Amino acid sequence: MAIPKGKNEYRISSDSIIAFGISHSKKEMELSLCTDVYDKLYDIEENINLANSLQDTGFDRMLIMEKIFPQGKKESWEIGEAYAQSYAESNLSAIIPWGITRDLKKPGSSLPGADIVGLHKHESGTYFLFGEIKTSSDKDYPPGVMYGEHGLKHQLEDLCQEKEITNQLVKYLAHRLKNDALWPQYTDAFKNYMNSREEAVHILGVLVRDVVPSEDDLRTRTKALEKFAVGKKTIELVGIYVPEDAVKKFPYIIQEEYERRSVSNVKKE
Repeated sequence: MAIPKGKNEYRISSDSIIAFGISHSKKEMELSLCTDVYDKLYDIEENINLANSLQDTGFDRMLIMEKIFPQGKKESWEIGEAYAQSYAESNLSAIIPWGITRDLKKPGSSLPGADIVGLHKHESGTYFLFGEIKTSSDKDYPPGVMYGEHGLKHQLEDLCQEKEITNQLVKYLAHRLKNDALWPQYTDAFKNYMNSREEAVHILGVLVRDVVPSEDDLRTRTKALEKFAVGKKTIELVGIYVPEDAVKKFPYIIQEEYERRSVSNVKKE
């Protein structure tokens, strides 16, 4: 199913950048967390396919599932990333081919590179999609995660102007999508990228927040990034607001869904 589009809270006026905020009700948030977000977080489809591929090894299916599926409780930042990615796929014309856990080498670690690596279905064809996500309960506007070496401000500026970073991500996507069903769309994005002197990229920045919605979260950043939205480069900034103080509840909701599905699988066996 699709993540709800949500209630429009604000839209920031800009000639070159799309920037807006939406909010989800408690019901919309819980529905999202227990469906698409959960599936993205645990990479359900891919892991089921892997488990099915190992059926002929002779091992019990439940044992295989235990080895293949990610274990342990999820942190709020991981769930926030999955929430933003799922929202982007449902509402922002994004194609994000795999869940955030597929590249993890160590449980609980943060992946290097961009939080969003995929494709964007643009009106003029397919573009590469690269982006960053931050989850914050900070009561300040904008939140502290916007600043610093690893803040959203610095990360988005790097994606906008550092060709070395985007070229590496283009190469990374090529290795991952070769022989995949998405390869024709990758090649379309690659052609657009090369024909535009490596400018045809859609940059996406997402803030997941559990505070009262305010355009102060994104207004300054929108203005600062306008100079990068030239030629074929497009930029989009989105604030996703869930009920106040809900972020700390993310892990509990996900854990409950994990246990519910585990019980259901045991009953099926």
